[in-house]
Amino acid sequence: MNTQIIQPILHKIEPDRQGARRHYGVHPYFTRRPYNVVREYIENYSSPGEKVLDPFGGSGVTAIESFLLSRTGIQNDINPLANFISDGLYLLSKIKQSDIQDAFAQTIDNITPLINDLIFLSETELEAQWQSYLSSFSFPPNILLPKNSDVVSYHDLFTKSQLVSLAVMKSEVEKINDAEIKHIVLLAWSATLSKINKTFLSAEGRKESRGGSSIFSI
Repeated sequence: MNTQIIQPILHKIEPDRQGARRHYGVHPYFTRRPYNVVREYIENYSSPGEKVLDPFGGSGVTAIESFLLSRTGIQNDINPLANFISDGLYLLSKIKQSDIQDAFAQTIDNITPLINDLIFLSETELEAQWQSYLSSFSFPPNILLPKNSDVVSYHDLFTKSQLVSLAVMKSEVEKINDAEIKHIVLLAWSATLSKINKTFLSAEGRKESRGGSSIFSI
């Protein structure tokens, strides 16, 4: 691009925060910027084929919009979750939808019997079998949370049933051989964490099923 002819954006860009499902329908993330504002800046200040760098890229709005506008989007963020989400969004453009659907269907078929059994166990029964679950599945470290938190440790953010169900799901996803498809299914699994936990909330004006992304932001 000839930098001598670049014109500044002088008009107001009304933010469309929910307009692109590629950003708002895949995975919750805090501080996500309106895609249409970012898109207009990319179109105005770069040309197709050029590189667009966002060193504080968050969940990949800049990189993904650059890619869709025939630029090379370069994504980086200090938060590993942000880079995980942006990588997954990019992979969605590379893989056939039918292959992704097949992976989801197979995963669901494999976990359904055990998940159905878990539904009917009380927290007391799950507590009694807890050591068995710990030895059978991989759980995240039960790290201590900041002293001003409402609960003491990470596992306290979930019921035992939620923790075991999530562990069962993740263990099955890890068996997927194709690394790129596995990444996408893990992205879907990670997105469920915003609802499968004790911090689930329904904000005023939102459908109850939508809840919030509090576990990722508070």
